[in-house]
Amino acid sequence: MHPDLSSAVPAPRAVHGPSPLPWTGPPGPPDAAPPLSAEAAAHALGVRQSEIETAVGLGLLATTGRTGEPGERPKVPASEIGRLLPSVDHPDGLRAQVATTGARDGAALLGITEERFAKLARLGLLSPVRCHLNRYHRIVWRYLADELRAVRRHQAPHLTGQLPPPLRRLLATGDDARPRTWRRRVLAQRLGRAGTTWERAAAVAALLPPSHTTALLTPDERRCLDVARPRPLFARARSGAAERLLEPLTRALPGPETEQYAAEFAELLDEARTTARPPHRVPRRRSAGRLRRPTPTRPPQSPGPGSTGPARRHGQDRARQATGGQDRSSRSLA
Repeated sequence: MHPDLSSAVPAPRAVHGPSPLPWTGPPGPPDAAPPLSAEAAAHALGVRQSEIETAVGLGLLATTGRTGEPGERPKVPASEIGRLLPSVDHPDGLRAQVATTGARDGAALLGITEERFAKLARLGLLSPVRCHLNRYHRIVWRYLADELRAVRRHQAPHLTGQLPPPLRRLLATGDDARPRTWRRRVLAQRLGRAGTTWERAAAVAALLPPSHTTALLTPDERRCLDVARPRPLFARARSGAAERLLEPLTRALPGPETEQYAAEFAELLDEARTTARPPHRVPRRRSAGRLRRPTPTRPPQSPGPGSTGPARRHGQDRARQATGGQDRSSRSLA
């Protein structure tokens, strides 16, 4: 993956991308204009592709619905480009909302040492929003600058002084919650985008080893999950060594995390079996698809170190929304 170089310390600074050409959109009604890929949307808005992907993940940009291609990437409607370009603070306003920072600048933003920052991240008190491999094939975690500012305002006791004994004992075990908190964020974003129970079940299944899902499925149900599966978390790596480093990040760890997601998957699968199944084959369409208007959101706060995913709670929220006739779920990309 190409590194996300945006940063915001001590406040978001504009990192100028390509200068956008005046956007008029294709001729015809806005709803008839074809949607844009993340790359095309970034060019039209004059920002980086990684900034577009982060904005979609945070629910700041609407996306089109699925068109039946397994693992497809959501696209940005042309109407969203027209909505953002006239903003008086564009593109700096969007960049400020999606600005990310690494551990060094994040520590400076919080006014703590890098060592303290790493401890808080390993405890799950700081949630990464992106990750990539650097030139030395080391995993680099990126954090949302806005969230770090919120930590500085609301979690000051964790920033100074000695950590509580339970947290110190957890650190002594060598546990690292960063992959888990990142996967939890990814799952929350995928559940927010899911339009059907099959898509929600597929989002959870994507975090599990096949051995925890295949035994529960009939061949037709495996096809349903394959149709509904989310896109890969990483683009194809440039080397086998890079793939071997990235692949473990996409799977829940054996033990409590896997057991939790396996239980969530079984529950969602039971619910999905009572609903209509995806068609065997959906032809590719060039239409913009169903517009998914996002509700700007942040991932749920971690209930504590060592916690896992939000799938069951999300399913319960969906049921309450259906009863009330409203759907307030965020639409996001992961």
